[in-house]
Amino acid sequence: MLKYYVFWGLFALVLIGVAATLVRDRRRRLKREAEEAKSRAASAPPHKPALRPPQAPYDPTATRVHIRTTPAGTHGGLPNRAEARLPSAAVPRLVCVGGSQKDHSFAVTAAGITVGRSKDNTVVITDPRASNHHAWVGIVDHKVVLRDLESTNGTFLNAQIDAPVSEVVLSPGDTIFFGGHGRDQFRFVVD
Repeated sequence: MLKYYVFWGLFALVLIGVAATLVRDRRRRLKREAEEAKSRAASAPPHKPALRPPQAPYDPTATRVHIRTTPAGTHGGLPNRAEARLPSAAVPRLVCVGGSQKDHSFAVTAAGITVGRSKDNTVVITDPRASNHHAWVGIVDHKVVLRDLESTNGTFLNAQIDAPVSEVVLSPGDTIFFGGHGRDQFRFVVD
């Protein structure tokens, strides 16, 4: 029985010695690498930072996420728009001029129409950048109003890609993009 205690005791001492040697060698290696890095940094020419980081090529199908910088109810980048009242006999419409519903026309009613990917919208668009319930277009105080329904990728007017709108009064001829440019485009017309 005593020989087992001696054997296991010696075995434990050997393991402790091996572990101590490994730790000591690792510390020496790390110290040596740190000294080499210091000497390389001292002898290297000063590094000039790049003026601009390299940018990926433009991808028109990529999703752009915009953070709202204007409070809800403002024009979000379109402050100088003329807000014209609708004539009493006017029929406001959204006409799709590009995308999956090209040449389709949707009459804007007083109750309004909804736009989005969900099937329960008045205007269903298939662009994956559009939200399920993306925007509402309706008549408020004899003016046609476009409201973004807190969509993920924003609603844009007249190719102003960096100025998503939260609510804006539409003027005849305005072009509307839901979620980004490149797919479904709608033009606001008044007959």
